[in-house]
Amino acid sequence: MDDLDRPSPKAMALRRPNLQPRSKVQPSRREAVESHPKRHAPVTLAWCDTGTLLSLGRRPDTLDKVRGIYGSSLVVTYAVARELRAMANTRGALRTHENRQRCESADMIVEMLSAGDIPEHPLRNSEETLEMIDRVLRQLDAFEERQNSTFGRSDDSVRSSQKHAGEAHSIVSAMLTAGYGKSTVLLTNDNGAMRVAEQNNIAWKHTGQLLAELGCKDPLLRPDELLAEFNYMTSTFATVPTEVRPNGTEFFTCRRTGSACPLCDIQL
Repeated sequence: MDDLDRPSPKAMALRRPNLQPRSKVQPSRREAVESHPKRHAPVTLAWCDTGTLLSLGRRPDTLDKVRGIYGSSLVVTYAVARELRAMANTRGALRTHENRQRCESADMIVEMLSAGDIPEHPLRNSEETLEMIDRVLRQLDAFEERQNSTFGRSDDSVRSSQKHAGEAHSIVSAMLTAGYGKSTVLLTNDNGAMRVAEQNNIAWKHTGQLLAELGCKDPLLRPDELLAEFNYMTSTFATVPTEVRPNGTEFFTCRRTGSACPLCDIQL
């Protein structure tokens, strides 16, 4: 090679060292979920959306155990209760092969709602609340449009106020709860609801995390049994996004030794 083509060291500008601290690599959503403490942390109100409650309703005994942990903090909005009652009111030939499991789950949950076993909470009808609902609905719509564009799906013609009412009201209720200085969590299996909750600084949990809480509380519940329960509950509807869906029994394995847990205690 001709030496004339090589720049001399004097001709090259000195590169100053980068003294800025390297940004921390953010964990993936899966890593963030899997590193979350399995031990149940009490909250003031845990807002459960329609799909998650329907998934739990496929195993009434398991739903009772979840209710046993959460107590009266496990609540639904009026919008979610309306969606569940509408599903339970589906009768006769309208109960098809595609919706039968959801309808049967809704039947059982509506009985709990009517008995007051799962409290229903209204959203106050104020201008501030209506603005929050509208903003959250637009956020849910925007996420769905991005997903449709990514996967080449056509946009749904159903209005967001009809399709996302339960999720939007649940997210807004959680936002208001946090605004009052109370602890809260959104219980959802829906990817869009998770993303919008994150945008609004609201914690969320899916059905798998609720089952992991049960496994942490009761050592007799085996991880393989909990994984089988999770797969059964979310196999046909209320599915959990792949990027946060449990990969195996490790997700449901409690690391507790006696009264101490290296995963949970480090978070306290």
